[in-house]
Amino acid sequence: MESTLSDGIADLHTHTTASDGTIGVGERVGLAREQGLDAIAITDHDVVSEEFTERYGRSEGVEVVTGVEIRGDLFDTKIELLGYYVDPTDDGLQSLLSRVRTYRRKRNAQILDEVSRETGLDVSPEMLRDDDDAILGRPHIAEYLVEQGVVSSIGAAFDEFLGSDGSCFVPMERVSHDEVVSTIQEAGGVASLAHPGRIREPVSRVEEMVKELSEAGLDGIETWYPYGDVRSDEYAGLTVDDAFALADEHDLLKTGGSDCHGPRSNKFRLGNVKVPASAFEAIRERAGEYRILK
Repeated sequence: MESTLSDGIADLHTHTTASDGTIGVGERVGLAREQGLDAIAITDHDVVSEEFTERYGRSEGVEVVTGVEIRGDLFDTKIELLGYYVDPTDDGLQSLLSRVRTYRRKRNAQILDEVSRETGLDVSPEMLRDDDDAILGRPHIAEYLVEQGVVSSIGAAFDEFLGSDGSCFVPMERVSHDEVVSTIQEAGGVASLAHPGRIREPVSRVEEMVKELSEAGLDGIETWYPYGDVRSDEYAGLTVDDAFALADEHDLLKTGGSDCHGPRSNKFRLGNVKVPASAFEAIRERAGEYRILK
């Protein structure tokens, strides 16, 4: 199996307006069909869209995998874990997601307090998202800062205010990695480590993390991902091929996706990364082992 980004049938990392994406599920499916994708996974941050009642479905000829992306903690470092084919009605999953969203709301309130103090803007969560149940994230705050003319771009908002070195950054409480993995699996889902090359640790430390996660029962690792050619001292800087090697070393499934957030975002890249049919079928088979897929 080659580590080509563009050859394949499925994009298994996308976001919608349920979290920090710019379009809803229906429009996302339409774009996937236009891209010739056979399948996509909707992996919103810390929430499963209310549109989903089953572990997967079909729309416009596209298989739509019910997924989620959950922030976890490992070695006092933030990681993100993807869940594929999760049961959205699972009580354990919903309980965990509710707890994580509480952490996020608490952090958002603190960030907005800092933003108000730094910029003089009077800003509240209600001003940024109309739906009280919608997930508010730092990208929404960044967009607001651009709209108000405080900064020229979303990137500048993160650099000056919202990133880890920004003046308004606030760390967020996190759930342990093993609890996230087990909760995803108990909900019938396949658990995969998202974008290991975007973990804020040296490569050697990320390798230790993958070993620890594997021992905790992790199913897969996101190998195909659009890292681009730019490396940063801020991240581990693992490449797609590095992730392939880690997957093989620990006998993990290979997953992947574009991490597309939609039009008008700086991550509008649906279908730029595609998972081959053989890898997608392996993920499907693993999900079937946890709970039968009809």
